[in-house]
Amino acid sequence: MTSFRLRRDRWGIAHVTAADRTAAFTAQGYCAAADRMWQMEFDRLKATGRWSEVVGASGVREDTFFRRIGIEAAARRDWEDLSDDTKAMTIAYAAGVNQWLSENFDELPAEFEHHPFAPAPWEPWHCNAVYKVRHVFMGTLMRKLWRGAVARSAGPELARRMRGEPGAATAIVPPNGPAVDLLEGAAEALAASADALAGIPDVDGASNSWAIHGSRTASGKPLLAGDPHRGIEFPNVYYQFHMVCDEFDVIGLSFPGVPGFAHFGHNADGAWCITHAMADDTDVYVETADAVTGRRHEVIAVRDGEPVEITCGASPRGPFILGDIETGPVLCTNWTGLTADTTLECLLPMLLAGSCGELEEAVRDWVIPANSLLTADTAGDISYKVRGRIIERPPANRWAPVPGDREHSWDGLEPVPFDDLQHWRNPARGFLVTANNRISDHGPYISLDFAPPSRHDRIVELLGEIRSATVDDMTVIHSDVQSLFAPDVCQIIADLQPATDLGLAARDIVAAWDHRLTADSIGSVVYAVFRQAWATEVDHRSGARSPELGEAGWPRTLDASRMLLDASTNLLLTGGWDLLPGIKTEDELGVVLSGLLDNAVAELAATMGDDLTQWRWGDQHVMLSPHPLAAARPEAADLALPVTGVPGDGETVRAGSVATMFGLRSYSSSVARYVFDSADWDNSGWIVPHGVSGVRGSGHDLDQRGAWLACELIPMVYSADAVDDHSVTDLTIEI
Repeated sequence: MTSFRLRRDRWGIAHVTAADRTAAFTAQGYCAAADRMWQMEFDRLKATGRWSEVVGASGVREDTFFRRIGIEAAARRDWEDLSDDTKAMTIAYAAGVNQWLSENFDELPAEFEHHPFAPAPWEPWHCNAVYKVRHVFMGTLMRKLWRGAVARSAGPELARRMRGEPGAATAIVPPNGPAVDLLEGAAEALAASADALAGIPDVDGASNSWAIHGSRTASGKPLLAGDPHRGIEFPNVYYQFHMVCDEFDVIGLSFPGVPGFAHFGHNADGAWCITHAMADDTDVYVETADAVTGRRHEVIAVRDGEPVEITCGASPRGPFILGDIETGPVLCTNWTGLTADTTLECLLPMLLAGSCGELEEAVRDWVIPANSLLTADTAGDISYKVRGRIIERPPANRWAPVPGDREHSWDGLEPVPFDDLQHWRNPARGFLVTANNRISDHGPYISLDFAPPSRHDRIVELLGEIRSATVDDMTVIHSDVQSLFAPDVCQIIADLQPATDLGLAARDIVAAWDHRLTADSIGSVVYAVFRQAWATEVDHRSGARSPELGEAGWPRTLDASRMLLDASTNLLLTGGWDLLPGIKTEDELGVVLSGLLDNAVAELAATMGDDLTQWRWGDQHVMLSPHPLAAARPEAADLALPVTGVPGDGETVRAGSVATMFGLRSYSSSVARYVFDSADWDNSGWIVPHGVSGVRGSGHDLDQRGAWLACELIPMVYSADAVDDHSVTDLTIEI
């Protein structure tokens, strides 16, 4: 029998002191269960394909997918192959979860009142399962399904042109070696895919991060800052936590259900953070039904409904996921997270690392997802490194589903050696910036689908103006809503000839707009609604908004909707609009766009009034914060969160992404903001959208919301003295 000391600060954030690593991981599991037990159960049920047992028929589609792709089997298999130290970490974590469950089984969070069964004990392999389920849709699966559907319905050339111009993105890593041609074989690949597809009847994440060398900071030591962007669900995807033992003293943002700090944190010597590298980690194969072997039947229990029987199996290239298994063709897939996933092996070494170099060495076995890793240490170094399993396949595989044959399979392919993945340390300009943009023109191929460079370039602009950076300067960058993406679209609007007075007034407002998406901005509303209207027009002319590939509802509506918005804007800015039916000349395009502007502002006026001077971005751009259970079960509606207007959009540093299916509402934003100050860790700060607790009504479920909305940070207290000063409760927990 041992114990740990649990102190909580005024925001309810747990600071744990334990004798050794086993007790520390047990404490992490205990505290995660106390604050996020329902969320952990939600992820566990999703990973094992059992969410329908709680919510009913609305869960069947993804339950089917997760069972077919084999998240549970992969998680169990990968856990068995872990080292003894990593297994011990997950065993200790599970013990902590289960101790909390046994002590609080009669006082579970309110969500469990709407469950037909109580949570089962936590098993060590569940840590692997919930980590996988949080990342399977962050790869290129949905992009390839969507692009394949567009190629089939509207033609391969339009699908290619929707990609835009890869060379327009800003590379993070400077030239080193031969350039990678992202467009190699594009037309032929898409044409072949379109032929192959003819017979077939979430949300990757985004983020910002930046590291500033001590030569440009007030303290002379590095600053590391950023914010991950995901759906603003409740409970929040990240969990603030601090644990100390005889081997490490680490604070950061963890995943509930997973030990350690996979993405964001610091110990006494160094800090780390990531953005999504947007890596091409998934392929989709068009197969005959006969290619699927090892078939088994599984039954999905459905609350308030009849059970659903599904067929699972795999081709030599990967598990069957979509299509008619009796007649074919079907779609199978391969994902880097399905085979020998050693990601969890990196979590303990990261806690023990004492420098940028040691942090990078700690993630040598990282698999999913591939990240742009930034590190900073107290010795003064800053560093960039791609981490993750990168497998270079034939260029055709980059674009869409490909034929299920040996030519396109992964047979015999080895991952790119870790030492060959892009790297940069202590650059001459004094800072590093990542924002999901193109990583490099050279070196290993990473992806076709990077984000536009607007967020990256804006952060570079802002950092270039700062010579003596402080934590306060970093929070100003967090709040920036200047769009470098909007001017080109706004110039198109300014050149239009609307037929209505309202359309003319809207055009003139955009022409005079400063491209800042503030809550009180009028131009933001017109700009955004015009982009939405054009996307809908592209949908009508091409069938790109809600394509189906393999089975109804795939790709998922949200994925298709947000990809349409990006792709349609690419068509407008880089060409390709002339491939749409009925638009062949610039004059014809101008007539269409002018009409779209007239109609879009007229529709807005019906709800917002004819006086454009009273329109406000914050009134339309409201933050969606769905609670998964409240959204699925009407009787759980009281768990839903309030709705609030927010500034920014998907191309500004302060994120607030939109998708056509939600209109102007924001479905994705910063799910955390942080600044790590290596000169004085107690000077660091952080914030999450809601609070550290996922328990509605706990007092710490929404207490960070106001500061998050104001783009402020709360103290990230770290030293023993600071924790003492900020603690409001102090307990000893026997374990």
